[in-house]
Amino acid sequence: MQSLQEKASEWSGVAASDAFAIDETNLFQALGGLQPFVDLSTNFYNRVYADEDEWFRSIFAGSRKEDAIQNQYEFFVQRMGGPPLYSQRKGNWRVFFLGIFDFCPTH
Repeated sequence: MQSLQEKASEWSGVAASDAFAIDETNLFQALGGLQPFVDLSTNFYNRVYADEDEWFRSIFAGSRKEDAIQNQYEFFVQRMGGPPLYSQRKGNWRVFFLGIFDFCPTH
C-alpha cells in the first residue's frame, strides 16, 4: 500500500525530496523577512472577504479579517524559518489542531 507521501508525490509530480526541501531552506530570510508574508496574507484575506459567493464568505464569518490575516502570516513566518510568532501568541500549532477534535463527547 502506498503511503500518503508517495501518493502526494505521484499525483503532484513533485518528488518527496523536493517537497521537503522547504525544511532545508530558510524562506523567511530568502524572501526578505516579515513583510512579504504580511502582504501575501493580507491580499489573500482581502479577496476571501470580498468574494462574490456568500457560501464561501460564510466559511470565514466566525473570524475577523484582521485576526485571520495575523494568524496566517504568523504561522507562515514560523514555518518558513522566521521567529516563532504564532506559537508565542497562540501556543504550539500542533496542539491547536489536536484541540479541534476535543468536541467529541467522552465516555
